[in-house]
Amino acid sequence: MMKRVSGVIIGVAVVLLLSQVWSSPDSEETVTILAAASLGPALEEVERQLEAELEGVDVRVVTNGSGALRAQINHGSPADIFLAASDDDVNRLQIPILERDAFLHNELWLVTPKGKPCAETWDDLNTCARIVIGDPVNVPAGRYAKAALEVEGAWGQAEPRIMFAQNVRQVLTLIEQGDANAGFVYKTELTTGVEAIQSIPLEATGTISYPAVRLTHESYVRDVYARLFDDDIQTHFLAKGFSK
Repeated sequence: MMKRVSGVIIGVAVVLLLSQVWSSPDSEETVTILAAASLGPALEEVERQLEAELEGVDVRVVTNGSGALRAQINHGSPADIFLAASDDDVNRLQIPILERDAFLHNELWLVTPKGKPCAETWDDLNTCARIVIGDPVNVPAGRYAKAALEVEGAWGQAEPRIMFAQNVRQVLTLIEQGDANAGFVYKTELTTGVEAIQSIPLEATGTISYPAVRLTHESYVRDVYARLFDDDIQTHFLAKGFSK
């Protein structure tokens, strides 16, 4: 009987000890940032920096086309912060927004594979056999590209030669690999693997804005959100080609 009681006491003690460990204030809190694919490379360094600064905070960045991320949020996917590549995708969120701020800006460029330009300006895309843009339904860069071609009166002629990519990073990859003859990417996507032909006028694309929104209340989420606007992190994004 005594052994049985002792076993129960020991078992209770173990449960209490584990509960203390699980509820320890030293355990990590997770901040999930859903971000436009074009922000991905710049956010990698920011993610490491924030985790080093904020003890006990695990920053997780998920990137994709802004429309796809917006749909995920609306369907219940966990998200503390949303960094979109268009105001429209934030406007279409179906959950409460606790904070909303202008974050960054970008511009659209026509690119071709390195050393193989099929056009000298975006006015003569009729000489390019395969043109890739982000899917306008889910990818703001694709919407901006389509809008620009419509303003130019070139969408109807170009549409049969256009293929859609899941995000702007995929557009860049298809151009670098030569799977498309031309495409539209952001200034921040320009690499030595593509030929940067021409920036597209803002009059054609409209302003390319990146709004930031905070979606949850936790203090550590507020800390991460606030840090994104500090001078050192903003300078990091500007060095990657974004603008204010």
